Amino acid sequence: MRSCAGAGAESSTGFAEQSGQLLNALTFLMFGAVLLGPALGALDWSVALYAVLSLTVVRMVPVGLAMIGMRMRPSTVAFLGWFGPRGLASIVFVLLVVDEGSLAESALLQTVVSITVGLSVFAHGLSAYPLARGYATWFAGQSTEHPAMSENTPVRATRHRTERDAAGGAEGTT
Repeated sequence: MRSCAGAGAESSTGFAEQSGQLLNALTFLMFGAVLLGPALGALDWSVALYAVLSLTVVRMVPVGLAMIGMRMRPSTVAFLGWFGPRGLASIVFVLLVVDEGSLAESALLQTVVSITVGLSVFAHGLSAYPLARGYATWFAGQSTEHPAMSENTPVRATRHRTERDAAGGAEGTT
């Protein structure tokens, strides 16, 4: 199947994806260099408590609610809740609010978001390998014992946009 955008679409989408990943990495680098330091200076127990609650209850409960009816095991729901939505949007939104300057507590908001995103990067970075490995081990055992469980349902794999199909043409992205 050929892409309706032509042969150049593959290289342009690949460039766009790589550029997006680079900008994402630069955003987190600038976040750490510019926003996190001052936020750590303003850290108090209430901000730390909110950051912990935000990474656990505030993030995990909506994921659990969204998955009601999918018949996923609690281990899967907890794993997806822990590694759920990331902090890039939070950084952008807090910068927009601070730039607007009309919110009375914008400094506190910047501190809370910065500490929460910083804790997320730290906690998820430390836990990614052991939790992913543990989940994979759990899943391997469960899928053998319970082949009909929801997590074991086959799904169509999404192909990366820059892969070639068997005939050598560009893969469509629609």
